[in-house]
Amino acid sequence: MSEQAQQARTPQSGNADYEVELEPSADGDQTQEALLVTHADGSRERFRLHEYARVYALPGLYEEVVQHRLQCASPSKLAELVVSCARAGGVDPGGLGVFDLGAGNGVVGEELRARGVTRLVASDSLAAARDAALRDRPGLYAEYLVGDTDDLPQAGELIRTQQLNGLVAAGALGLGHISAGSFHRLWSAFAGDAWFAVSVNEDLAKPGASDFGDYLAEFERRGDWGEIVRRERFRHRLTMAADPIHYVAIVAHKGPQLS
Repeated sequence: MSEQAQQARTPQSGNADYEVELEPSADGDQTQEALLVTHADGSRERFRLHEYARVYALPGLYEEVVQHRLQCASPSKLAELVVSCARAGGVDPGGLGVFDLGAGNGVVGEELRARGVTRLVASDSLAAARDAALRDRPGLYAEYLVGDTDDLPQAGELIRTQQLNGLVAAGALGLGHISAGSFHRLWSAFAGDAWFAVSVNEDLAKPGASDFGDYLAEFERRGDWGEIVRRERFRHRLTMAADPIHYVAIVAHKGPQLS
């Protein structure tokens, strides 16, 4: 066991059923970071942090590792930005209805609810994410869809019937997750006077670096998809080696004339 992993070994906060050790990747690749979980009976499991289905299956594990130890800020950052930007545009939190894209086990939705957003719909490609959200945060979402974005024809109907005017995606874009094309098709289903708030790795946000970097450049060039009103670099989280990972938060508004 590495010295870093030994130092990271502490009891699961508020839970006596297991302990967690963090194992940084040798080259700093966040997709290869791993966990070693020791259960109360002495059995052990090792898996990568990005094996989300396995992480979500163990109650409290995602929050302990990602939110607490690695200090992930994307959920609170995006919730705060979309609420504050919408308020500056004349929309109170109670007037926001948000589609939480790549919702995972509901951490972002919980941050939105804490700020006064009560109409929430979610989607994720993993059924395990929905199961964890329903288990850990029952009643948070009016609907939770499972599947790739382009394979959810009911999403557009939900946007209309739930009167959604916000789209949030925390860290769900790039790195093999949701494509820019899928994101734009969902964004296009929103009527005018809608908002989106997303966070993306700063390296992927540059033109030529990823499909989403190219999308953002095209978004600004065209003008008829909406207007980017906020762009902010922030520390998304720490790696397991305690190095910062920086993302860019982007908030955009689709004016009423674009409906």
